[in-house]
Amino acid sequence: MLTDSPTARANPHGFIGTPTDHVYGIVDDPQTDVPQIISDLMARDVAADSIHVYCCQRGLQELSPSGKGYGPRARVQRILQTITVEGQHLRTIEHELNRGHALIGVAADDATQHRVANVMRNNGAHDIHFYGRFTIVDL
Repeated sequence: MLTDSPTARANPHGFIGTPTDHVYGIVDDPQTDVPQIISDLMARDVAADSIHVYCCQRGLQELSPSGKGYGPRARVQRILQTITVEGQHLRTIEHELNRGHALIGVAADDATQHRVANVMRNNGAHDIHFYGRFTIVDL
């Protein structure tokens, strides 16, 4: 089971409506791949507090693909997202977390998104996307 550590925040609490300026990817083997991704990112000067990991049922509860538990605004936002590409991403994330996999998110911008995605991909992550201000890019 992943726990909070000085190198990342596991299952951080708080509704994320639209994860602007972040790269997200799915990791199938959280116990092995997540520590390696975190280590490689930090070796490339990515700050530890910009790395978030959501794993298994607890991570799913915190991400809340339905918005449940975060009030009416969150529910409406999630309903609206179901008709966009974000809705497909949320369904994929929900499926993967239910299988015991993890979602790793890293704060990034246009200049760093590819570097972050490459580190994730080189360590087994898949379904990697950059969420920009008004765009989502498949990496």
